[in-house]
Amino acid sequence: MNQPASSAESGVAERLAGYLRQDPHNPGLLADACDAALAAGLHALAQEHMDTAASLALEPVAWSLRRARMCIAQRRLDEAAGVLQALQATQGAHPALAHDLAYVRLLQGATQACRELLAPWLATDATLLEPQTLEGLQVLWLRATHRLQLLEEAWHWARQQLAQGRLQAAACGVASLVALDTSRFDDARMLSEYALGERPAQIEALVARAGVALADRDTARAVLLLERALQCNPEDGRTWSALGLCSLQAQQLPQAQARFERALRGLPGHVGTWHALGWCRLLQQDSAGALAAFHQALELDRNFAESHGAVGLALVLAGDQAQAEPYLELARRLDPANLTGRYARALLAGETRDVQRLLALADRLLDRPGFGRGRLSESVRSAVGPLGK
Repeated sequence: MNQPASSAESGVAERLAGYLRQDPHNPGLLADACDAALAAGLHALAQEHMDTAASLALEPVAWSLRRARMCIAQRRLDEAAGVLQALQATQGAHPALAHDLAYVRLLQGATQACRELLAPWLATDATLLEPQTLEGLQVLWLRATHRLQLLEEAWHWARQQLAQGRLQAAACGVASLVALDTSRFDDARMLSEYALGERPAQIEALVARAGVALADRDTARAVLLLERALQCNPEDGRTWSALGLCSLQAQQLPQAQARFERALRGLPGHVGTWHALGWCRLLQQDSAGALAAFHQALELDRNFAESHGAVGLALVLAGDQAQAEPYLELARRLDPANLTGRYARALLAGETRDVQRLLALADRLLDRPGFGRGRLSESVRSAVGPLGK
C-alpha cells in the first residue's frame, strides 16, 4: 500500500539529489537517489534520475524495475505490467518480479491471478528467500486471499507458517485482520500487537487492534489506532468503517454516517459497512435511506438472515407491513434467532417504538459476539507469545 511521504523521506531524497549534482555520473549514488525519490513519492525527481541512467546506459534490468515501480505508484498499471512481463521474458523467474506483477494484478482487480503468481514462490523453501522478499510475498498473498473472502484458507495457511516459524512480522498483521474477521478475537489481539511491535505502521494490524479495542469499549484507544492507520493509507475503507463504528458507539450519528459513506467509496462490497450505514440512517429516522443501504447489503449476500430482517424492519418502520412480511419470513427461515427480524415482529405486535431500544439493538448487532472473550489458539500462543513485546 502506498503511504504518504514523510518529511524525513523527502529530505533524504533532496539531500541525495544534492550530492548527485556534485558527482552526476556515480552509478551507485544515482541508484540510491532514485530509490529515495520513489520512496518519497517525488516522481518528477525520480524520472530525472531514470533519464540520467538511460543516457549512461546503466544496468537495464535494475532501472527497468524502478520504472515499473514508478508506473505502479502512478497507477499506470498496464504499462507497469508490460515492463514487468518483458523483464520476466528476458531474465526468467524471480521473486521480486513475481511480487511486483502480482501487486499490479491486485490493483487491477485480478485477485485470483495475483494469488496464482505468488503461490509457487510461497511453496519454495523459505530459507532460499531474503526475509524482506518473503515478507512481501506473504503479505500480498494474504491480502489477496482475504479480499477473495477465503478467510478459513488464509487462517489455516497463516497458522501453518506460524508453527514453522516462517510467518513474517507484517504478514502477522494481515493475519490479525483475518483472525478478527473469523471471530478469533484473542488471536487478533496477539498477532496485531506482535506485528505492531515490529512494524508500527502495519495497517491491517492497526485496524485489527482497533477492532479489539472497540469490543473492549475502549473507543479512545480505537480512534488513536485508526488515526495512525489513516496516516498509512488515507483511502482505506476498513479504517473509515471502523472509525464510523467509534462514532456510532459514542452515539455521534451524523459523524458516523459520514464515515460509513466515506468508507464505502473504497469498500463498496463490504456487507458490514452497508449494515452499519443502514442502522445509522435508521436511528436518524431516515427509513428510505436505511432501506437503500440494507437492500445493498442484501444484494451482496442473499443468504444472510440479518439483511432480510433489516430490510423488513425498515419497511415496518416506514409503515409498509405487506412488503415487509416476505423479508421477515425469509429471515426467520434462514435463522430463527436473527435479532432484527424478531425486533420487527415485536413492533408489529404493538411494542413501543423506542429509539434507545433501536440503538441497543444496533449496538448488539454491530458489536461482534465473543469479542475479547475467545480463547487464544495454542498454535498462535506458542508461535507469537515468546516473540511478543
